[in-house]
Amino acid sequence: MPTLYVLQGPDKGRTYEVLHSPTMIGRESHDLPLTDNTISRHHAELLQESGTWFIRDLNSANGTYVNGVKVFKSLALKQGDQIRCGTTLIVFGGIRKNTGIPGELGSSLRIDEDGNLVESAIMATAPSMDDSVIIAGPETSSAVGNLRLLYELSTAISSIFDQQQLLEEVVDIIFDNLPADRGFIMLRQEDQQELVPAVVRYRSKDHSGKITISHTIVNHVMNNQEGVICSNAMRDPRFTKGKSVHDYAIHSALCVPITVRDRNIGVIYIDTTVATHTYSAEQLRLVTAIGFQTGLALEHARLYQAGVQAERLAAAGETVAYLSHGIKNILQSLQSAVDMVQLGLSRNKLDVAKKGWTILSRNMTRIQNLVLNMLAFSKVRKPKLVMIQLNQIVNDAQEMLTGQAEEKRVALVPDLDDSLPSIPVDPDGMQQVILNLVLNALDAVKPDVGIITVKTHFDSQAHEAVLMVGDNGAGIEKERLSAIFRAFDSSKGQGGTGLGLAVVKKIIEEHEGKVEVTSNIGEGTTFTIRIPTAVKPVLDSGGTAGPAN
Repeated sequence: MPTLYVLQGPDKGRTYEVLHSPTMIGRESHDLPLTDNTISRHHAELLQESGTWFIRDLNSANGTYVNGVKVFKSLALKQGDQIRCGTTLIVFGGIRKNTGIPGELGSSLRIDEDGNLVESAIMATAPSMDDSVIIAGPETSSAVGNLRLLYELSTAISSIFDQQQLLEEVVDIIFDNLPADRGFIMLRQEDQQELVPAVVRYRSKDHSGKITISHTIVNHVMNNQEGVICSNAMRDPRFTKGKSVHDYAIHSALCVPITVRDRNIGVIYIDTTVATHTYSAEQLRLVTAIGFQTGLALEHARLYQAGVQAERLAAAGETVAYLSHGIKNILQSLQSAVDMVQLGLSRNKLDVAKKGWTILSRNMTRIQNLVLNMLAFSKVRKPKLVMIQLNQIVNDAQEMLTGQAEEKRVALVPDLDDSLPSIPVDPDGMQQVILNLVLNALDAVKPDVGIITVKTHFDSQAHEAVLMVGDNGAGIEKERLSAIFRAFDSSKGQGGTGLGLAVVKKIIEEHEGKVEVTSNIGEGTTFTIRIPTAVKPVLDSGGTAGPAN
C-alpha cells in the first residue's frame, strides 16, 4: 500500500500508511487525521481504481492541489507527487510496481572467501564522490537521462525513513533503469565488520539462484571507496572454479560502495547475463552516484529516527515527571488523611476520624480520575457508540459529584431538555467528559456562592445535541483560552494535572463533535459541546467531487 509523508505543516514529519480505499484526508479523518486548521474536516479522499491511486477533493474550503494544479474532479497520483491541502504539503510515496523477484537474504548470497573470484575481474573503477558522475559522457541525451534518474531517486528516497523500505526503493529504481538480471545490497552492522545482505533481487525466476561475489572485489570497493566493473569473467581462466560464473554466464557486473561521511557502510551489486551487453564506465559512474545518494538517504533516515526517539524520550520524561508530581501530591494527601483517621480512632475522636475519612475519599476520587484521564489520553481509539439519552449520562455523573459539590457548598443545577433524542455516543467516554468539566468548574468557583449549571438541548437545524457546563467562577484570561486544551497546561498549580480539558477535547473529537469555550473575567466560564445526533453515513465519493473544469 502507498505511504504519505508530511513535509510541511503542523504535522511535519508524520508518516501515514494508506490501508484501504477510499481513505479520507481531513481534520476529522480516522485514517489520516491532520491538525492543520486550514484543512477541512473532510478535505479529500484517496481512491484506488484498477491498480492506480487517485485523489479527489471533497468540496474543501481551501482546495486540494497536486504539483501546484488544483484538483477539480479526481487526479491520478504517481510516485513523488506533492499534495497540498491548506498549508500542509504531503508527498505521495506511491506503490512502485514490483520490479523483479525478491530473494532470501540468508541463502541467496555468498561472498567467495576462497579466492576463486579474484581482482582480475576489475576492469574499471570510479570514485564514490567523483564530481563528473553525470556529465562525463559525450552524449547529452544520456547525461540528461542520468540526471533525471538521480533526481527521481533523490525525490523517492529523501522522504523515506524506514531503512528496509528505502533500500527496496533503490533496488526498484536500479532495476527499472539499468539492464540488471540480479542484484543485492549489503550493509555493515554498527558493531560488526561483516557485511549482511539487506536486499536480494532477481529480474525473473530464470535468473534466481545463489549469487557469488569475490571477497577481493568487495574488499577493494570497501577499502578504496570506489565502484568497479567486473567484465568478461567467463574468459578468465582463473574464474573456472567459480560455480556462479558457469551457472549464470555472468558477462558483466557492477559493485559500488554506499558511503556516509567518508566511511563505507555497504555495497550495491548488480550483474547481467545479457551476452551483448557489457556495463560501461558511464553506467559505473551512475551506479556509484546512486550508492552515494543511498548513503546520504540512509544517514538522513537514521538521524530522523534518532530525533524522533529523542523527542519521544523527552516527551515521556516530561510526562512522567509531571504526572509523578501530581501523584505525589495526591499520595501526600492520602497519607495525611490516613494519619487523621488513625489519630481519631486511637483517641476515640470520631469527628477527627470522619474529617480524615472525607479527605481520604476525596483524594481516592482524584487519583481514580487521573488514571481514567491518563488511559483516555494515551491512545487513539474509536468510540464504542450506542444510542443513549445524553440526559441519563448527565444524571449519572451528577450523582457521582453531588457529594463533592455539597462538601464545598456549591450549587449543582441541572437544566435538561426532555425532548432531546437518543444520540450515538460512547457512554463511558461522555461520562468522563462531563466529570472533567464539572470537576474543573468545582475548582473554579468559590464556596457558598458558587453555581454550576449543566444544560442540554437539541439543535434541530444543525441536528446536534448540545451540552453546556457553566460556572460563575473567576473566568479565564483571553490569552490563556488558546492553551487550555493543551495537555499538562494547568493554571491550578499543584492541584491540577493539565489532562482534564485535553481529554475532553480528544473524546469529543473522536465523536466527530466540537467543543468551544467562552469566558469573561469575574463572570465565569461556559464550555459548549456539540455532538451529531445521528451516525454520519459513509461519503459517496461520486457526489462529493469539485466542480468540473
